[in-house]
Amino acid sequence: MCCLCLQAMDFESFYQQVHQQALERNFVRFRNRVLVSVDAYHLLSLKEKEIFNQSYPLVLVFDRIERFITFNAQSGVGVSTQRGSHLQFDIAYYETLKDIGMSGKIHAMCVLPYFDKCILLGFAMF
Repeated sequence: MCCLCLQAMDFESFYQQVHQQALERNFVRFRNRVLVSVDAYHLLSLKEKEIFNQSYPLVLVFDRIERFITFNAQSGVGVSTQRGSHLQFDIAYYETLKDIGMSGKIHAMCVLPYFDKCILLGFAMF
């Protein structure tokens, strides 16, 4: 997928494109890392995940916040989503996540296999 195509897509269309290509095993790459939707990732077998995770791919998680699970200056902010993902963000996202609030919709990209080093898409970090 070319960069110009991404500029014309909204987040939902982008997620669907990444998801479809992941199902076809024609993975989208972002900054030389494989990018997969959380839905496609959960469809992988345990063995496939083990192999897949060796290169620390990226995962898109588009969901709603269920609850904040952690907050501290060293590890940042953790949230759980309504569909059971547990995401870890830098502390700089605390105010933004707080403003989004419970049941608020988030678009995040995280590093697998731990769903950490997440960034919010469409929101400034500071």
